[in-house]
Amino acid sequence: MNNLEIKTFNLFKPFPSLVHGLSTRKGGFSKSPYNGLNLGLHTDDDKDAVLKNRKMYFKALNIKPDQLVFPEQVHSDHIAIVNEPGIIQQCDALITNRADLFLSVQTADCFPVLIFDTEQKAAAIVHSGWRGAAKNITGKTIEKMKRNFNSQSDNLLIAVGAGIQQSCYQVNKKTAMNFDEKYLLPDTPGHYKLDVQAVIIDQILETGVRPENIERDTVCTHCNEGLYFSYRRNKNNSGRMMSVIGFKNNFV
Repeated sequence: MNNLEIKTFNLFKPFPSLVHGLSTRKGGFSKSPYNGLNLGLHTDDDKDAVLKNRKMYFKALNIKPDQLVFPEQVHSDHIAIVNEPGIIQQCDALITNRADLFLSVQTADCFPVLIFDTEQKAAAIVHSGWRGAAKNITGKTIEKMKRNFNSQSDNLLIAVGAGIQQSCYQVNKKTAMNFDEKYLLPDTPGHYKLDVQAVIIDQILETGVRPENIERDTVCTHCNEGLYFSYRRNKNNSGRMMSVIGFKNNFV
């Protein structure tokens, strides 16, 4: 039950004091239909099970619950610079240059984006579904890092975690109209398949980040029920994954 599977990215591994992780549903205490490591307190899962899951996940990352920041996640383009733990209202992206402060987002088809500035020692995290992508929240987060922390594009390492891939993500015409046709595949009448991850990657590239400084998980959350939760697949019976990034005070 407790054999956690936490995903990490190779481009962050040269920095041993940088903490990051992207949970899967492997391990944990939640029972069906949330079986596994459901980290979402706003689901209908048993709260005690979720709290036990969180405790286990944070322990695996070697961080404490009172070191975390949680955005409310309202599918906005609101970005907060944070200096202390807690819940940030009306927000979908967080930035900090504080050590021992760990940023988080929860997902179940939307994409988590983790950003690290290797020179200025700043980190950011973004929650981006199609609404966030339409508002370019990822690009805006990078530009805010440049303005507030003097981040340079060449020094940014960016990881885009798993989310629902184009093959499984049908949207209606109204949603599709927010995006260039290169991100759309015609599907049933009045519907398209949307590649949200490709939109996010292009938004990162438009800020000047080098392609070799971007890593992505191309696994589809909708297709891989044994590994990931998916709201599109399971609706209100879906749990939540959690992505985390931050750095320890002894940064090297």
